[in-house]
Amino acid sequence: MFSKAKDRIFAALLFLCLIPIILVSLVNYHAAKKALFEQYSTNIREHMRRLDDQLSLYSMVGQRELDKLAEKLSAPINSGKLIMPPGRGHPPSTPTAETAAVLEAFTEIQKKHANSRNICLIGIDGTSLFLLPKNGGSESDPRGWDVYHHTLRDGQGHFHIMKSDGREGESWWTSRLIKDDQGRLFGVLAIEWNAKQINKWLQKDIRPTNTTLLIFSRGNMLLFGDKDGTDREDWTGQEYSSVLQALQEGTGKEVISFIHGNEEMHLFHYMSPVSGYTYVELLPNSAIDQQLNPLKEIFWVVTILVVLLAVIITRRVAKWINRPIRSLVEATEALQQGDFSIRVKKHGLQEISQLEDKFNQMASQLQTLIQRERDYMQTGLDQIVRSFYLAVEMKDPYTAGHSERVTEYALIIYDHMDERKKAEFSRDDLRFAGLMHDIGKVAIPDRVLLKDGKLTDEEYELIKLHASIGANIVNQIVSLAHVSPGVRHHHERWDGRGYPDRLAEKDIPLMGRILAVADTFDAMTSTRSYRKALSMEEAHAEILRCASTQFDPEIVQVFSKAYKAGCFHRSKLPSYTNQSDLPAAAQA
Repeated sequence: MFSKAKDRIFAALLFLCLIPIILVSLVNYHAAKKALFEQYSTNIREHMRRLDDQLSLYSMVGQRELDKLAEKLSAPINSGKLIMPPGRGHPPSTPTAETAAVLEAFTEIQKKHANSRNICLIGIDGTSLFLLPKNGGSESDPRGWDVYHHTLRDGQGHFHIMKSDGREGESWWTSRLIKDDQGRLFGVLAIEWNAKQINKWLQKDIRPTNTTLLIFSRGNMLLFGDKDGTDREDWTGQEYSSVLQALQEGTGKEVISFIHGNEEMHLFHYMSPVSGYTYVELLPNSAIDQQLNPLKEIFWVVTILVVLLAVIITRRVAKWINRPIRSLVEATEALQQGDFSIRVKKHGLQEISQLEDKFNQMASQLQTLIQRERDYMQTGLDQIVRSFYLAVEMKDPYTAGHSERVTEYALIIYDHMDERKKAEFSRDDLRFAGLMHDIGKVAIPDRVLLKDGKLTDEEYELIKLHASIGANIVNQIVSLAHVSPGVRHHHERWDGRGYPDRLAEKDIPLMGRILAVADTFDAMTSTRSYRKALSMEEAHAEILRCASTQFDPEIVQVFSKAYKAGCFHRSKLPSYTNQSDLPAAAQA
């Protein structure tokens, strides 16, 4: 016994040691994860601000070049001598001086900026002038016309990004509207830039992270690349839209949860106060977990070492604690044998809680005393109940034994019900309610209760009061008050035409529905001053006929099953009411 106690103490102490170790490790792990996440957040915010500074600067440079070029084009445009071929054709073989001046201005821009590709001027009348390509641009590039339509639709110039056709990479475009000196719209001026060189320039001297960068302008994608600036081809337009939708739904949130494929990501965003561009960086949750892997390894190593140390320490502590427990158990045994001089040597422990066997013995003695008190209480209740129903039967000798038989029939029905319905109340509760269901008749005048022949309407109304009077009487007995609903409602009908409250169907308490069947069956099979008893077969048939009108059809079904099993034949009735304790008058 003491060996088992020592093992339990050892296991308990070891468990108590492991709890703080694991909790501290988890707290430290989450704190480290939070700190790492904050570090990422700081770096990403700084990253997006620096990107915005550089991209805004690049936008300003491109827009300034367009403004300068627009000034040079104002004279040829206003003179009306600028000749541009219709549609997407080649420049004229013998251009006018004004057309040659425009092409020369285009060439100067291309020489000045090595990453410029194509420069075009497209009029609203469908004419166009494209610079002959030298850096990979294409003459009459269709993307220039896309930029033209975008710029006219938006009413202002901005960055555009277009996929290349037949060339590697993408192109960025800056554009602006061109008007003559009368303020009339002439067309759109646009410059094509090498996107790869721009991306490389944007990423230069910026600390790389494990993030994916996206830049939007008015809902249009400007840039999409990894930390090294390379484009990503595994994302679809629908996924771009899901990022924009997440931004709209997460308004006001600095960090938004985002799912790409099966991977959870943290979405950081920043809107430029200068250009209005929206910068998005997606940080995979796995990137944080990956950097915490060394910490996890340290956690497991430390945990194993601490567990081994805890095993050694708790084993010794268990032995130390077990000594006073053994001493207490031995002293308790001596005390039970009558040695009251025994004293326990103090070991310095203030709380010892392993006297289970001895406690169970004392608990068993207490249980015997409590059970004895319950038996006394049950006997007292039985005496109270029997006194009440005997008072009724002594007042109305024609109903002698009625309450007992009703109780026996009700208990037979109860015994045949399923366990789910039985759980609503106990068997004793139904027994008390059955024995007292007519207790209210003590308050009915004898001239009415004992009258021979048919009752008048007024007398019948007095008789009907016995149900509510009986419930009120039972309700005054604290230990029986919970069965008063069965007494009150044993004359209710399933169709709602009963008394005293005209309840219907399941609104009638189950105890009342059982007593209604049992009470009616005994009334029909008992002789009264005003009629002869029906046979049991006739009463059974009448109960079946009144199912779903007067009686609960489910209770009738249970009653019929018990009847067909022979349980209701009086010669075979069991003693459900402890008849041996009844006075002779009640046993008649």
